[in-house]
Amino acid sequence: MRAEDAKALVVGGGIGGLAAAIALRQAGWAVEVYEQAPAMGEVGAGLAITTNAMRLLFKLGLAELPQRGEAVTDAEGCTWQGEVLVKFPVRELAQRQGAPSVVIHRAALHSALREAFGPEGLHVGARLRGFEQDGAQVVAHFEGGREARGALLVGADGLRSRVRAQLHGDKPPRYVGYPVWRGITPPFSHPGIPKGMLRETQGHGARFGMSYIAGDRVFWWAAVEGPAGQPVPGGDKAYLAEVFRTAHAPIPELIAATDAADILRADTYDRLPLTRWGEGRVTLLGDAAHPMAPNLGQGANSAIEDAFMLALALKEAEDVPSGLRAYEAWRKPRTALLQWQSWAFGAMGHWANPAAVWLRDGLMRRLPRRLVTGGLQRIWGWEPPLRQTVRGPKCKRRPRSQRAAP
Repeated sequence: MRAEDAKALVVGGGIGGLAAAIALRQAGWAVEVYEQAPAMGEVGAGLAITTNAMRLLFKLGLAELPQRGEAVTDAEGCTWQGEVLVKFPVRELAQRQGAPSVVIHRAALHSALREAFGPEGLHVGARLRGFEQDGAQVVAHFEGGREARGALLVGADGLRSRVRAQLHGDKPPRYVGYPVWRGITPPFSHPGIPKGMLRETQGHGARFGMSYIAGDRVFWWAAVEGPAGQPVPGGDKAYLAEVFRTAHAPIPELIAATDAADILRADTYDRLPLTRWGEGRVTLLGDAAHPMAPNLGQGANSAIEDAFMLALALKEAEDVPSGLRAYEAWRKPRTALLQWQSWAFGAMGHWANPAAVWLRDGLMRRLPRRLVTGGLQRIWGWEPPLRQTVRGPKCKRRPRSQRAAP
């Protein structure tokens, strides 16, 4: 469809919302982004932008992004004692796909996306109250009386999305059973963690991951089985130091090197996959559509995939509603699988029974290389489909009696 003079409204100015705004603008749309925070910015620690998303960010004009982080050349999973159980062919995949995987500070990625989109069309302090639509447009209503009108509305407003709540009801997300702590050290050096290495260690009900980030600093994350919303004994740093006291080096050293104020805790939530995302001229994107536990590191990456596919589907469609349904139909299978795999990997990683841990470690130790390579390829090696596969409007509709329930 022709996008000239058509306006897209994006609710949410995080990573997914800004990536969608850039992709839609490149496709010819006028785009307005509405962020509820009083100022644009991204808090947090680090994250990995893997090959699947990095290739798309290159297409969106962020060719210099790898320079803001640290490229990953090797990845491995380890036991509590440091025995390597499985190695992932990250370097080979990056060479084959033509893009690296990079560990980067979340704020650095968000800043790069803001720079690529520019200040025009960014609105802060815009908290959505609700929306309404007819056959020709969507009207978004914000607190304070502000209104915005457009040809489509994208809900990219996160785990507790107001767009999703209006479409599907305000149901609480699912707590998956453990908080995740994230920290970034000052400049750090240790032979146990070479540059370019992404490593995760699994023990009895606890996991720890680490990788270098820009400036010789190390980004690390820790997950420990426990209830949501409850402070831990002695404070976060002291608690983690005790939990990981017997883990292999440099895990205790990384915790000790990190200032307590730089350790961030977040309870971990996800949701079950939706059978439908949007309706009419409204759709969802990123965590608003498919929040997942962080165990595969694909939350931000899948949102970037969404952004690219949204713009492509609209470009190929005959009208907005059919383009949005085509986008959703293509994205739902992949994101539902990622949601399930993220939950399952975390559940297995938090096994605490010694026999179960022994079984898990043995299975990982014996994984055939072809299965390891194939699994990484399916997640990190994802590529957009050929254009004709997103032409949802051309498909014949089944008789009503044969359709699945919404």
